[in-house]
Amino acid sequence: MKTYYKDAKETFDIEIKTLEKVRDELDESFDQFVNDVLEMTGRLIFIAIGKSGIIAEKISASFSSIGVPSFFIDAGNAFHGDLGRVSADDVVVFVSNSGETEEVLQTYFALQEIFGKDLKTIALTGASDSTLAKNTQEALIVDVASEADVTKLAPTNSTTATLVVGDALLIAVQKEKQFTKKDFALYHPGGSIGKLLLQTVKNVMHTKVPYVDLETPLNDVIYRISDFGIGMTLVKDKDEVVGIVTDGDIRKKMLHVTKVKASTAADYMTEGFISIDVNKRNRAAWRKMAAHNISNLVVTEKDEVVGVITINDVVDE
Repeated sequence: MKTYYKDAKETFDIEIKTLEKVRDELDESFDQFVNDVLEMTGRLIFIAIGKSGIIAEKISASFSSIGVPSFFIDAGNAFHGDLGRVSADDVVVFVSNSGETEEVLQTYFALQEIFGKDLKTIALTGASDSTLAKNTQEALIVDVASEADVTKLAPTNSTTATLVVGDALLIAVQKEKQFTKKDFALYHPGGSIGKLLLQTVKNVMHTKVPYVDLETPLNDVIYRISDFGIGMTLVKDKDEVVGIVTDGDIRKKMLHVTKVKASTAADYMTEGFISIDVNKRNRAAWRKMAAHNISNLVVTEKDEVVGVITINDVVDE
């Protein structure tokens, strides 16, 4: 079988070398871009087309994720009404490696006709002497000597470098805004981060809790655990919850029980249980489970059992 990993490693080397060059050439124009974002009162708008458009859209989405109002306009669609999305208090970033992309330049001049110098414009380009760089108010140059592919034409080095510069801009703004994990979660309430940091145990707990008695036969204990699908059942002695039996308890203790068929919940039970208050954050539940190396917690409210929460409830998408 033909091998290709040597070519892959060579591509990595070429692109790493390009990134090092771009990194070393960063100057005050980078600082100015960051300041423009921090001081703007409108939105951060990226305009590009083609492969540069894909990169610009990702950079814009990343800024939105840290609370910077941002969106992307495809330069090819700009003349079909999208120019109306731009306001004078926005900062508009035109992304074009050559700085001569026709659709991008047309969009720039159209916006100049509408807003004049009132609109802050920035070129993110690889050519300092390009039409785009010479006409925008500011220019952040991401100059690459050539592309990485065999034709030296396909966007490779240029798109990688632009993406990394976008990440660097994002992180600089993030640090200046002192943006925290909790802040990040506010803009990602539906994902794992938001679930961990924002939601409480009450939001995700299982309110249908399985119970067995101390004398419940093992077979019935196993059925009870399976029926509820949360890997455990609580054990009662009369009306008092006295312990817990988990899947793991059965696996660990079965070899040590002399008469398995005659065994009951009491033979496998862990006396007592680890619990968490219903109003605690999911992150607290996750930390407690990690600290005790367990995968579920009993949820209590005023010392009464009201539910069960599992590790999958707090970290799953």
